[in-house]
Amino acid sequence: MRTKTIFFTMLLLFVMLTSSTAIAQEEEKESYGMAEVIYIMPKIGMEKAFENAVKEHNAKYHKEGVYKASLDNIITGKETGWYAWVMGPCTFSDLDNRPDDEAHRAHWDKNVSPTVAKYGQTEYWKYNNKLSYSSDDSAAPKYQNLWFIGLERGQYYKFKEFMEKVRKSYEKKGEGNISIYDNEFREGDGRDVAIVWDLKNWAEMDDDDGGIKKQFEEIYGEGSWNNALKDWEASTKTIKSQVWRVGVNK
Repeated sequence: MRTKTIFFTMLLLFVMLTSSTAIAQEEEKESYGMAEVIYIMPKIGMEKAFENAVKEHNAKYHKEGVYKASLDNIITGKETGWYAWVMGPCTFSDLDNRPDDEAHRAHWDKNVSPTVAKYGQTEYWKYNNKLSYSSDDSAAPKYQNLWFIGLERGQYYKFKEFMEKVRKSYEKKGEGNISIYDNEFREGDGRDVAIVWDLKNWAEMDDDDGGIKKQFEEIYGEGSWNNALKDWEASTKTIKSQVWRVGVNK
């Protein structure tokens, strides 16, 4: 009798642990946030009309929740003048239920499309919570500095190791922000991952080492910052840096 009791007790414990693990994995799977980004170039001279048309469309169909959308403007680099329509954070499952009815499409076609010169690519960027950091005092940004990075084949692990150390350095400092996004559909075009810094103003760009070199070396030792940069250089193939003006039509 005692043997059976022990057996059923162990079996119950195993079931509870298995269920807990499955629930935790499912929660982790569902908790990610992803941004859908569509690049749009408005017609010359119709930039303001385009912004206003998108603002009206977003207010009607993308005001809140997982389908909430905003409009950013690229203001540096070869893509200056392009806009990024950004929806989310959402999941792939959310895309199956997005507002894609006839009235929604007709509203865009009637109001926004006449102001558009051409459409660019569509991308899906998944937020990497484990590598990102944002302090509690981070205010809504006016600009964002984005680095689109092409990684050397098979070197994501080196990039990840470096960014884990960077995140811990930000945590030690207790201020600042850095967001990491993984491109869900890579095309070998130098846009494997993206690093994003929120900026209140242009003056923040003067902080050339991210303001964490001191904290980095306090954690990992003197000279560790320069050594880590060598691993960074070995794992990254290309970097395209841009500044975006955030929420241009709020």
